[in-house]
Amino acid sequence: MVEMDIQPTVVTFGILINHMCKFRRVDDALEVLEKMSDGKESGGISVSVEPDAVIYNTLIDGLCKVGRQQEGLGLMERMRSQRGCAPDTITYNCLIDGFCKAGEIEKGKELFDEMNKEGVAPNIVTVNTLVGGMCRTGRVSNAVDFFVEAQRRGTKGDAVTYTALINAFCKVNNFEKAMELFNEMLKSGCSPDAIVYSTLISGFSQAGRMADASFVLAELKELGIRPDTVCYNTLIGGFCRVNKFHRVSEMLKEMEEAGLKPDTITYNTLIAYASKIGDLKFACKVMKKMIKAGVVPTVATYGALINAYCLNGNVNEAMEIFKDMKAASKVPPNTVIYNILIDSLCKNNKVKSAVSLMEDMEIQGVTPNTTTYNAIFKGLRDEKDLERVFEFMDRMIEHACNPDYITMEILTEWLSAVGEIERLKNFCCGMRGFWFHCTKGFC
Repeated sequence: MVEMDIQPTVVTFGILINHMCKFRRVDDALEVLEKMSDGKESGGISVSVEPDAVIYNTLIDGLCKVGRQQEGLGLMERMRSQRGCAPDTITYNCLIDGFCKAGEIEKGKELFDEMNKEGVAPNIVTVNTLVGGMCRTGRVSNAVDFFVEAQRRGTKGDAVTYTALINAFCKVNNFEKAMELFNEMLKSGCSPDAIVYSTLISGFSQAGRMADASFVLAELKELGIRPDTVCYNTLIGGFCRVNKFHRVSEMLKEMEEAGLKPDTITYNTLIAYASKIGDLKFACKVMKKMIKAGVVPTVATYGALINAYCLNGNVNEAMEIFKDMKAASKVPPNTVIYNILIDSLCKNNKVKSAVSLMEDMEIQGVTPNTTTYNAIFKGLRDEKDLERVFEFMDRMIEHACNPDYITMEILTEWLSAVGEIERLKNFCCGMRGFWFHCTKGFC
């Protein structure tokens, strides 16, 4: 443009600043702002363009998105000092959003009050930003009061407002209030979307209120909104938790009729349920179907199956699944799976195998935790193997793995009985930062 003697306009600078902010190059964008009106010549052209509200808002939004809200406030003051370029609703919305996302709700509310005082009208985005921020920080009653006041001033809520509030009340198990807001939403003429229904279904399912979840599902279908896989998975999980497998079968059939395929979560939920009730035959059948459908088993899939066999005392079969997992799949076992097997081996008097598995665990780069050590300590106590328990106590200190009350209960009872109280004292003293109430009796 300079070579062709074309004078850059406010639009030129606006495009440049907008794209710099999108790519988080806020400092470069601020530099362009300074060059706009410095009056310096570039290639024979004297650049002197006053930034407009769009450019200021773009920069304020860019600063807020990278956590520089205070600089955004400073830019708003500069904007205010420029003739004919006063902060508007978008300016305040950008700043309120930035402060709310940073958890500074009071500052967001302060800006909301300021915009009202300055005669800048808030819109539904302003209201939703503050309602969402309050809900995220657990200030649900404040969010409701704020929303009621916003409605009194003429700003009606939309699906986003109600979803945030309904979700917040579902999380604290206040379903009566959630349904009250849902009914209020319907009366206000605001059409609920799939997200609102999914939020209610999820909340009811998590709380085991499957009759209510089913009612919301029926309402959803009546409006012609098709439930998605996530929605069905939520319901399947809920029916599994309340042991209503006939309803699970209905949900699976509905999914199939709707052309929806079960995913990893669907299969994992079914395997976990079958494992919980001890139906190993069904769990294996589901896993085979999962693999046949081309859905790759996850660590949770293997974990549920291994746990099921262990709970039924079939530790050898559990070990076979574990070996297959390591050899045939690309899913590495995690600490939870190792812990299940180590605990089960110890309970079945196979302490040497449990110790070997713990050695393998460390070779594979999987970090043992307090649960791992507790299982080993119990097994070694039953074997009366003092030398090995001392070795694992030293390892626990070396790995900075803090004992819990179970660890102390096992070791205190055992080591005190065999006259090894000094080793117990050394162990407790070696655990820096360990609970004072556990160690004060020894150190």
